[in-house]
This record gives sequence, C-alpha cells and structure tokens, in this order.
Amino acid sequence: MCSPVRCAVLALALVPFARAADPVDIDQHEEKCVVRAAERAMERAARAAKNDRVQWAKDLEATFPGKVTNPTTEEEYGAWYDLVIGRRDEWKRDDAPNAQITALFDKVTTRMELGPVPTIKRDEFMKYARRVLMRDAERQAERQAEPVPEENADADLMFRVLDKNADGDLDREEYTASLKEQRVLADADGNGRINKTEYRAYFHQKVAAKVQTLTAKAEERNRERDGKPAPKPVDKDALPDWFAKFDTDKDKQVSLFEWRDAGRPANLFREMDLDGDGLLTKTEYLRYVKLKEIEDAQKRREEGK
Repeated sequence: MCSPVRCAVLALALVPFARAADPVDIDQHEEKCVVRAAERAMERAARAAKNDRVQWAKDLEATFPGKVTNPTTEEEYGAWYDLVIGRRDEWKRDDAPNAQITALFDKVTTRMELGPVPTIKRDEFMKYARRVLMRDAERQAERQAEPVPEENADADLMFRVLDKNADGDLDREEYTASLKEQRVLADADGNGRINKTEYRAYFHQKVAAKVQTLTAKAEERNRERDGKPAPKPVDKDALPDWFAKFDTDKDKQVSLFEWRDAGRPANLFREMDLDGDGLLTKTEYLRYVKLKEIEDAQKRREEGK
C-alpha cells in the first residue's frame, strides 16, 4: 500500500504515458507533425518567391543557358543587364525574348515605381540592383548561414514515436489510422511492415498533400476577400479519358490486349500493371499515379539540395 499522496504522485506521473498510448492522440500528433512540416515548406517557398534575385537567376539561366554569372558586386550585376538588352542600348519591354523576361521587366518597373515605361535605362537597372538584388543576396546568405532542419527530421521523429518496440519497423499494431488507410501505398515491398524509408515516403506525400490543402484554403480566402468565384473542384480519383476508350469490353479494366490493340507501348502498360496480371484496374492505376507522384517529389527534393 502506498500513501494517498504517493499514489496521487504516481498517478500523475503515469498520465503522459497513458496519453502516449492513446491511438487518438498518436493520430493527432502525426497530423500536427505533418501540418508543421507543411507550414515550414510553405514558408520557405514564400520567402523564395519574395526574393527577386532567386527569380532573376532562375529566369536568366532558362533564357540564356550557360551565360549567367553569379554577381557579387554592383559592376557584375551590369552583366545581367547586358544579357537582357542584347545589342540594344536600353532594355525594351516589347523586345523581351519570352514571358519570363517580360515579367522581370515589370518587376523592375514596379519595385522602382517607374510606371508603364517602354524601356529601362542602365542607371535605373543599377539602382534596382543596389536596392533589391544586392540586398536579396545578403538576406539569402544570412538564411543559408542558419541551421537548416534535415529534410527527414520530422518523419524520423514521428517514426520513433510510432516504433514502440524500437525494432526499426512499424507493425500493423503500431500504424496510425492514416497509415492503415494508406498501407497498400506505404508498404512498398508488401511485407506488412513499414520501415523507415517507406515511412519517410509516406510522410512526405502527406506533407505535399497538406501543402496543397493549405494553399487551396488560402487561395479560397483570398477569392472570398476579392469577391472572385471559386474554380471547379478537380476529382483526383478521376480516370483519364483513354481508360474508358481502351476498355472495349466495358469490364471496367484495361487488358494488355486492349492496350496493345490501341497501339500503345507494352512497356508502359507493364509499368502501370503493378501486380503483373495483365489487367489494369482503376485502383491499380490510381496507386501507380500516387507512386509516381512520390517518386517525382523525391527527385525534386534531391535536385533542390
């Protein structure tokens, strides 16, 4: 027997562990981790969008590949002006080679409050370079000096929370409700257990989806504020038009024979036919699309490093 005071202390000490074991709390904790990661991703994207220098470097390289320098001094920024004017004396808006350069022209006129001028003179651009581009470079250098969270930190931390027996895999008893719903997609090797690599892919997919959701909500709020009509919703589970067209026997699936009969390459069908049975169902196709989205997202993350 313990004293009433000691029992009360022990009971209070056990409350956090009881809560940690609550599946509802675990589900909520995973959702909070996803939201936090999504908000950070959106914040980074917003900062990059506000950085004129980043946009300039990107658009110039796309328009003049291999000719774009990385200026650090005021004089060196003059090389960027030389690129956009070509052989002319001034930067003329109507002579821009593409929409990106036209947008850069408009950005300069807006930042410098020049109004709808047809050309930008060298001295006007150099003032813009000093006031905006060089300051953007300084801010970018400051952010790069800050410690950057490892891209898998949130996923790995959540994995530790779920992996209660610390064996390096998540058993079905350790799944969150969301993970159970997406187990077919998350369990890439189909062994019924989710390893850290598989959980990372699942987590990043949830973060990407959350970014889309939060962005859509923000855009909806902006439309309501501006009195603009909402766009028509997109059905993510909708099949492409060719699915019904190639399904000649109308059995709601496309066979390899039907695919070949439509003149499509067999190797693409085999890529989508995840179970290799020669039949492509709606569920199978949508799962293939999601897997490709995860793969493409991973490639973009690696390219952005």
